[in-house]
Amino acid sequence: MEGAWQPEALRNRRLEQLRATMDDYIVKHTEQVEANLPVFFGHVAATLDKTFPDLDDGAHDDFIDATVFTLINTTREAPTTEFLEKTLRHAMGNKRRRKGRVTLDVIVGLKLIDTGNYHHAIEYLTPHKAHDGRINAAIAYCYYALSLAKNRTPGPRPDDLELHAREEMLNLSRIRAPLNRLGFFDRKETRLNSIFWFMLDLAFTWFPSEPGFYRIGISRTKHEGDAERRQHLLSLATERFSDDRFFLTEAFNTRVELRNGSGAAAIVKQMMQQYPDDHEPLYYGMKLAILGGQSRSYASFRKLAILKEFPRHLLLMLDAVLEVMCNHKTESYVCFEEAKKASPGRDYYITALEYILRDFIEGDEDRAKGARSAFFTSVDQYSLRILKIKET
Repeated sequence: MEGAWQPEALRNRRLEQLRATMDDYIVKHTEQVEANLPVFFGHVAATLDKTFPDLDDGAHDDFIDATVFTLINTTREAPTTEFLEKTLRHAMGNKRRRKGRVTLDVIVGLKLIDTGNYHHAIEYLTPHKAHDGRINAAIAYCYYALSLAKNRTPGPRPDDLELHAREEMLNLSRIRAPLNRLGFFDRKETRLNSIFWFMLDLAFTWFPSEPGFYRIGISRTKHEGDAERRQHLLSLATERFSDDRFFLTEAFNTRVELRNGSGAAAIVKQMMQQYPDDHEPLYYGMKLAILGGQSRSYASFRKLAILKEFPRHLLLMLDAVLEVMCNHKTESYVCFEEAKKASPGRDYYITALEYILRDFIEGDEDRAKGARSAFFTSVDQYSLRILKIKET
């Protein structure tokens, strides 16, 4: 039955199969498709409706976007403005959500970049500046490419076109636009991403004293899951901007994430030297000791935390977390009871934590392991909020 429920993974696999079939048809019948765009896009929409009657609007429209991508990039010659506009018009006409065509315009803009039509590409990309910072980088790339085409031998000073490119990148560093709003282009190897990284590398040389570009790059690597590039950028940023709290915090979190305890400890030491009066480095030291099950180190940081007037109920709660992470069930219960007494007015949160702790103490091995992780994560987030430590 077509209307029967099916797992999302199975549906996605069937969508991919239909996508492959449609792409193959476009490649083999490009001229016929180009000559009959209204019929072709109507066929695509009808096939989707028939094959996937319960397909949500987003997935339906993403399929249309992917169809346009294949068609435009299969065209054998540089597409004319008339062909591009006609393609977009019929694609939009067969989408369910008729407002906004940012993904389609970016697809077209990238095709125009690849054919060397940079002025025209800028026209398609500019209306969507700041929607996703990668679009700003693509606009900057257009100006930079135009500058190179105009000046085969670069002079000692940038010309107006290169200045436009630099201005676009500076704006990107200052507006802090999101970098993940174009899911269609999220694969690492997409043209949009390669342009983004090319322009960011240029920006590092153009503006060596501007930390915003490193923030942008680190943010993007986290979205891509590119730990190697993230560590490289952090290494450069912490060296060039050694007193920038953002990069130090990011370096600490990254090293914790990668289980580099000695590296994380070095960051804590550096932060304590630079911010001796702040709660943040002390908390990070306690957190690192908890994660490593290092009671002696934890006690040293705890003494300093008392001197810095950490809230008593928070310290008692962290004592419980240490015992949980050390897999000490009886001790964790005793510490938690102390924290509970010192936490009036926080009944809802304490009750929720108590349920998690009960799973740790009474549950089987798998359940206790999950509860231990949940208990630590919850108190960690709570501590950051209580101490007013901003997450990166």
